[in-house]
Amino acid sequence: MRCIAMLLVALVVPPAASVAAQAPADARRAIDANNAAWARLTAAGHSDSLAEFYHANAVIYPPNMSALQGRVAIREFFKMMNTMSSPPPVLTLRADSVWSAGSWALELGRWTWVWPAGAKVPPGEAQADSGKYMVRWVQEKGRWLMMQDTWSSDVLPRPQQQKD
Repeated sequence: MRCIAMLLVALVVPPAASVAAQAPADARRAIDANNAAWARLTAAGHSDSLAEFYHANAVIYPPNMSALQGRVAIREFFKMMNTMSSPPPVLTLRADSVWSAGSWALELGRWTWVWPAGAKVPPGEAQADSGKYMVRWVQEKGRWLMMQDTWSSDVLPRPQQQKD
């Protein structure tokens, strides 16, 4: 009986991939435009402008740090990041896929940082770094804003685990 019930659930419940459809062209274009603007603003060191890409209640999950919630905390995080390097790194963002359903979208992508020659590179950072990211976007008053944002490096070593 249990096998029949599981089979019925499998036939009735659609797979997760079909629940969130590929993003409509307008959502994808808006997210790609935001990513291009993000890279330009990073190069110019505009932490205040970067925070405006986030929803007022957004949460970011930086690598090896606690989560930060709210636009004010996010603004301070990017301000701190901008003061750690001079000149700022050159950032490239590439959305590999974007799915959406109504007023939300999920973006998976790749990022690359490259500090210009002679830049003051933050302690523990490499001259270049790259990795992946995931962002959940929400549409509010016609604008796509980041609600959750997380990223990690493919280059920098993982933190050492302490032994008991």
